[in-house]
Amino acid sequence: MRLESTPAIVLRTREYGESDKIVTVLSRTAGKFSGIAKGAKRSQRRFPGTLEIFSHVTLDYRRRPHAELAFLDRAVLVHPWPRILGSLERFAAASHVVEIADKLTAESEVGDDLYALAVAALSRIDASEPGPATLRLFELAALTASGYRPELVVCVVCRHAVGDERGPVRLVPPLGGVLCSGCRTRDEGGMLLSPAALECLGLLQRAVARAVAARRYGNGNGATLDPFADEDEASRLLAPRVAREVAASLDLILTPHLRGRLRSLELLGPVLASGFSPEREPE
Repeated sequence: MRLESTPAIVLRTREYGESDKIVTVLSRTAGKFSGIAKGAKRSQRRFPGTLEIFSHVTLDYRRRPHAELAFLDRAVLVHPWPRILGSLERFAAASHVVEIADKLTAESEVGDDLYALAVAALSRIDASEPGPATLRLFELAALTASGYRPELVVCVVCRHAVGDERGPVRLVPPLGGVLCSGCRTRDEGGMLLSPAALECLGLLQRAVARAVAARRYGNGNGATLDPFADEDEASRLLAPRVAREVAASLDLILTPHLRGRLRSLELLGPVLASGFSPEREPE
């Protein structure tokens, strides 16, 4: 087996036997994969506290063709996230990030956009408390990076911009986005969007599109996919009712593409909601 190396984010771990760990990572060069770290709970030389959730590491591993698990040889910390572990709101948001990254991808599915986005999102969360737009930007960017980009700016049928619609606009995930009032029928399902929610979703999609273009066509920072430059503007649009509506709409888009339910929202949803209160004082 040839020794390989890749930067990676640790998505989840579980103990195996007395001293081993099974670790699932999202890597830059090999996609998502799982591996066994022999002696991980005892070896401070090969795994010095680096195989924990959220860890950003350079991972040395060996892999047999078609094997279910790789053999992890060594993990070296690339960038610590010390503040994520010091705040319940940060920990909750980071848990949501890695769970979505995990459940949007299959094992051995290669594509480094989602890895680059996860790094940018964890860096953003470590830098300051998550705001009302932080996870919404991540969710929409994760869908785009995984090939599931919804259309939230123009009608998916007639291709006319929906920003100036006077009638109700409906989000219909099976159709891939929004329907204008002229193209709606009575039985397409989905959810109606208020003008305020539609405005915010359009802003979020444009922010993600700029981040994707910057990564693909070069701005001197090709290693990252960072959609958070417009976060402050998006946050100003997210009054509590609008924030709930936007969160519900993105959940409706995400759910069909996830491999399992999001435990992070079930367990940590109240923490995230309280942390995004508009009355919260900035740091």
